[in-house]
Amino acid sequence: MRKKTFMIVAICASLLIPAEIPANVMNYEETITSYNQENKAPQSFQLDDGAGGTVTAVAQNDTLYVIAKSAIIRSKPGDGGEDLGEALFGTTVQRVAVCDNSWSKVTVQKEDGAEINGYVPNDHLSDQAVVETVSDTVTAVQDCDILDFPGRKDGEVVGEVLEDDEVVRTGSIDGIWSRIVYEDTSGSDQEGYIPTNVLEGYNEGSQMAQADTSTSDGTVEAGSIHKSSGEGIFADAVDGVTSTNDGAAAVAGVVEGTPISVSSDAALRPLGMFRITHYCPCSICCGPWANGITSTGVIAVTNRTIAVDPNQIPYGSKVVINGQIYVAEDCGGAIKENCIDVYVGSHEEGESKGVFYTEVYLLEE
Repeated sequence: MRKKTFMIVAICASLLIPAEIPANVMNYEETITSYNQENKAPQSFQLDDGAGGTVTAVAQNDTLYVIAKSAIIRSKPGDGGEDLGEALFGTTVQRVAVCDNSWSKVTVQKEDGAEINGYVPNDHLSDQAVVETVSDTVTAVQDCDILDFPGRKDGEVVGEVLEDDEVVRTGSIDGIWSRIVYEDTSGSDQEGYIPTNVLEGYNEGSQMAQADTSTSDGTVEAGSIHKSSGEGIFADAVDGVTSTNDGAAAVAGVVEGTPISVSSDAALRPLGMFRITHYCPCSICCGPWANGITSTGVIAVTNRTIAVDPNQIPYGSKVVINGQIYVAEDCGGAIKENCIDVYVGSHEEGESKGVFYTEVYLLEE
């Protein structure tokens, strides 16, 4: 019997929201401008947003793709609309109208041939296909978790690939993640995602691993993967990826904050023992389009931003971890009770800090 080993993933899935891919989903204003440029009269109409308000929609016909883990299709252009179903990451949708509140009306074709007609937020959509269709069978070179989304920020474990397993790939996301077929616990075929560099021919030395992500000024764009020099929690995830010139694995665009220590006379309320993990704005941690914007809409800052379960620690709360003050500004699918994910600037920093358990306190002001 083959020995089963487990790769420890120390990144609690933080929810840095997807950045815009190099594509433009036309919003309401841009659609109106397009009508005017073509000397056409906009076909507009009024809609109930499901919360007692009214929005204006204008006809728009284009093919788009879902970039969110799951886009809930609603009966009205707003969170108050009835849940009609969902469109998973990579789903092709046909847009028929765009609203002035950043929602769009779409038609989604279900597997059984039926259609769902409803509304989704524009930031869940892209006009570029996000999954490149491939068809090959390759061998895994190491054990790896299978996730239900290509990014540990939002992906939850749904299975596991073991070393020497033959893996059927059906898609590729930026060469960084592979969509594969796996069997669920009932024996049915499902699709999930694994890092491409755990596959033979796509690991160290491959064209994918050696891809140059440098910008013209020599920095590396946020959202790319960076090789860590260590052998800790991130080493497997970024194996074979070229280091930055200074070896520090810095990410361009990371906002660095100054550590703030709690004062000795501060009023602190104990929250209990928490599991502390770390994440950075790269493609392995946060998916191919992470841009450092948190789920609350603010820019993530090192020595400040933490991802929490907002049902346990409300957004905006000041939290003390090992004498340092952080702010609850982010969340994620794997952030469960008594887990906090601390935002850092690079894999190397997260690797050096690792995973630990400590008492956490709420700063009462």
